[in-house]
Amino acid sequence: MINDLDETIKKLLVTKGDFEPAQVDIKFELPDREWSASISKPTINLYLYDIRENHQLRGHDWIVTKDQNGIVTKKKNPIRVDVSYLITVWANDVGDEHRILWNVMATLFRHPEIPDEVLSGGLVDHPCPIKTLTAQPDGLFHNPSDFWAALDNNIKASINYVVTLPLDSDFAFTAPVVKTKIIDIKPPNTEPEKIVQIAGTIRRTGKPGQVINEAKVFAKEAEMTALVDDKGNYTFPNIRTGKHTFQVVVAGKSVKDITLTIPGDKYDIEI
Repeated sequence: MINDLDETIKKLLVTKGDFEPAQVDIKFELPDREWSASISKPTINLYLYDIRENHQLRGHDWIVTKDQNGIVTKKKNPIRVDVSYLITVWANDVGDEHRILWNVMATLFRHPEIPDEVLSGGLVDHPCPIKTLTAQPDGLFHNPSDFWAALDNNIKASINYVVTLPLDSDFAFTAPVVKTKIIDIKPPNTEPEKIVQIAGTIRRTGKPGQVINEAKVFAKEAEMTALVDDKGNYTFPNIRTGKHTFQVVVAGKSVKDITLTIPGDKYDIEI
């Protein structure tokens, strides 16, 4: 994923910042004295120096999806990771360095969210937007003199650039949808009772992926009514066990009667 991010940032600078590869190199190596002595033309260096979780974007909710076969997948939100780069420019002329550095900063500021068209590899079609921070005063790079001294190189003006990447933990549960819930209740000094909750989906016959969301379902014997939601689902929160006749009404007209046994394996109705 980090290799994909490197390629993405390079594409961002080339396509949105108009940095011609024939005129300006874009490199990701450690900018020590040996490296800087080897460059032959103006070079933008993006050195990855820190990776850590973004606690402010830590999510505790679960993502729940359901396929056409009624299989539900429940997975954790992706971990959000801050990837920090130190950006410097290297050229023989200090005027060229300053001009290129300013253009780099302007390009990154114009794109606080990396555009989809420059995403590469595993970042393509990712569900989370790729957010960035450019040259913020509260960045992690607090002691530039110590950093450059450790590299045995001259201190350089730099831009701190932080990209927040989603990291999928692949922690998920997959199971069929629960259609029946049975709750046993024993109030004090009374007989035990059962509360049976059922749920189903109204679909068009021959089109399993197409639901009907403007309908009502009547349970005739129980004299109960359930409204169908925008996903075609209906629920009866408390209905007795045994056989029931369900009537589906669409646009005020009865379109189908069906007999189902509760509890059962399936309460989906096709019309």
